[in-house]
Amino acid sequence: MKRAAISLLNRMRFKQKLFISYLIVIIIPILVLGWYAYNQSKQMLNIQGIQGIEKNIDTISGSIDSSVERYNRAVQSIVFNKTFQKIVANDYSDLVNLSYDLKEYLSPYFNMMSVLDRDVEKITFYTQTYVPEYGDSVLSADRVKEEGWYKEAMKGSTGSQWFFQDGLIVVNKFPQFFTDKTVNIVYMKINGDSMFRNVAELAKDYSVVLTDGHGRVIYANQNKLYPHVGLNELQRLKEGAITFGGVDAFLVKKTVKQTNWTIYCIVPAAEMSRNAGSILDATLIIIGACMVIVLIVIWIFSRTMIRRVYSLNSLMKRVEIGDLSMKVSSESKDEIGELTNRFGSMLIRLNGLIDELFRNKIVQKEAEFKALQWQMNPHFLYNTLSFINWKALRSDAPDISKVVTTMSKFYRTGLNRGDSLIPIRDELEHVKLYIEIIQITKDHSFDVLYEIDEAVFDYATINFILQPLAENAIMHGINRKEDGGRGLLQVSAKLIQDKVAFTVTDNGPGMPPGIAETILESRSSGYGLKNVNERLLIKFGSEYSFGVRSILGEGTQMQIIIPRYIRP
Repeated sequence: MKRAAISLLNRMRFKQKLFISYLIVIIIPILVLGWYAYNQSKQMLNIQGIQGIEKNIDTISGSIDSSVERYNRAVQSIVFNKTFQKIVANDYSDLVNLSYDLKEYLSPYFNMMSVLDRDVEKITFYTQTYVPEYGDSVLSADRVKEEGWYKEAMKGSTGSQWFFQDGLIVVNKFPQFFTDKTVNIVYMKINGDSMFRNVAELAKDYSVVLTDGHGRVIYANQNKLYPHVGLNELQRLKEGAITFGGVDAFLVKKTVKQTNWTIYCIVPAAEMSRNAGSILDATLIIIGACMVIVLIVIWIFSRTMIRRVYSLNSLMKRVEIGDLSMKVSSESKDEIGELTNRFGSMLIRLNGLIDELFRNKIVQKEAEFKALQWQMNPHFLYNTLSFINWKALRSDAPDISKVVTTMSKFYRTGLNRGDSLIPIRDELEHVKLYIEIIQITKDHSFDVLYEIDEAVFDYATINFILQPLAENAIMHGINRKEDGGRGLLQVSAKLIQDKVAFTVTDNGPGMPPGIAETILESRSSGYGLKNVNERLLIKFGSEYSFGVRSILGEGTQMQIIIPRYIRP
């Protein structure tokens, strides 16, 4: 895909590229500004929507507070009524007076409250004393002692407590005096639908959930969002923008002052941005108008600029067909004028270089002739060594024949037909031939040990990197042994992870630490390994390493590590 796009771009005319580039540069800011304006407007709508929701929630909370306070006062007016306190405490000397208060005072009072507030469905005294039960108005506490609301009410304070169990109920304990060990309560059941009628009207377009202090749902309107949200999840959510069940929405929380109830209001984001469509339409119209104006301006500007490029292109075509005698110049000071003047300067230099080219051709031919002579010299060397070998065999001198044959192989592998890259097998063969020649000339005065991993034969290296190491080990190591022991030269080649490691070790006298540290930077004829280090650096860069370890009296080890390189 990327290659196809680049190919298409390369085939386009400069005028088209200029037009597209200007278009892109201008379109991006326009689109960004349009997107920013639309989002800011949408955000303002959301803010206004949230403020409206918060206002409705405040109204809902106030309505609930008002209702709760009204019923709290109602139950408190009962528990602080002296006659009702006397009834639940059974503070009577005979049943006649108790019956009179029940019929003439309690029943009319309860009937009056039911008439004045039709949302009150039931009022009952639950007493722990031995007062006789009286209809549904006075009952024994044993009837409800296993109910959850009763257990919580007995643990709670003396103020009003609200519960939701088979409806909405408010409970308040009667005052206890020092001699009174019994607990008596008034129980009032309220129609929840009537109490929350205002909530349903104010929150018809979104979800409202009302929970008590224990996280139990007291009221939830029949909106489509709430069933998709678990209560635990709802309580964990923070106010503001939320996402659940793949639906974007806004959450507003409010605490009812008179109770520890919490109101959760969930509004779909789609409801908040219902009017954003008109803003989007207006934004698109403005962007479209700007685009039309921009296209006209870009077309005029690009056409004016490209005309001078076409003129310069025409001059270049004349040069292409061989007209090198014309003079090209421009008085303009912009980039196209500079390009025209430089093209004219190039024509002048081109005419001069054409004359110079003929002279350079002659020099090149002479260099090629000398290179041919250099290529012929190895053939002359091989022929001469072959003649010496033939003479040695005719003269019955096998040692001379072996030396000559080994030297011929040595130069053949070393020169490698003029190629600097060589298979590792040939490089190892080259150093073996060198060591063999030295052993013959030294009358085999030292031993050689080879440790070669044949797996390294699959790779290549640059030539002449092992022979200098072997030469250094023999000349400055084995030849300078002073302990009288027999010299030992060890040559190894093996794979280490993704590297090839060459190691040359001798048991000579070793080198002082100062020399061992600078041997790779020194051009001394005694330790000339700098050339090898520089050639490895040029070929492999930081992927190679060349280390020298030497201990006085024990010997020296030189190691070259190169990457696995396969010759192309």
